[in-house]
Amino acid sequence: MRKDDRGGSPTTLGELVRTVYPSREPEDVTAIRVFHWWRRAVSERIYRRARPVRLYAGILWVHTATSAWASELEHMKEQLLASVCKRAPEARVRAIRFRVGPLPDLPEPTRPDRPQPTPVVVHTLPEPLARVLAGIDDDDLREAIGTAASVALGRDAQRR
Repeated sequence: MRKDDRGGSPTTLGELVRTVYPSREPEDVTAIRVFHWWRRAVSERIYRRARPVRLYAGILWVHTATSAWASELEHMKEQLLASVCKRAPEARVRAIRFRVGPLPDLPEPTRPDRPQPTPVVVHTLPEPLARVLAGIDDDDLREAIGTAASVALGRDAQRR
């Protein structure tokens, strides 16, 4: 959340995402968060063979590479469901269903032969922003927002 520049009420992260991706429905934003959770919660071995493809009516649909993988994950379903409910409670996931199906593409790994990004000046966060960030429960999300804000503030300081 951030305080509106005009002194209005705080803006949620979901509202900010919808300003960048206006076609995204609130359910899509929730699904993105759940899909991100899946990537970080399961092992690389599982992630290579099972990926979420849809969140609809409280059911997280996960495609698997084979029926054997669907069967194996079926045994872990309660543990996975408890974890997703803890990490993304706003998603209100009530069930996980596994089925054999096409897996979404994996993100392309960063190659060492690609040029490295230019280092940027990082600025210390103002205290009000740091307090708002402290209220974000998701460690990865809090770190990503903090880093982005620090970089943006550093660039702004360089322009002056």
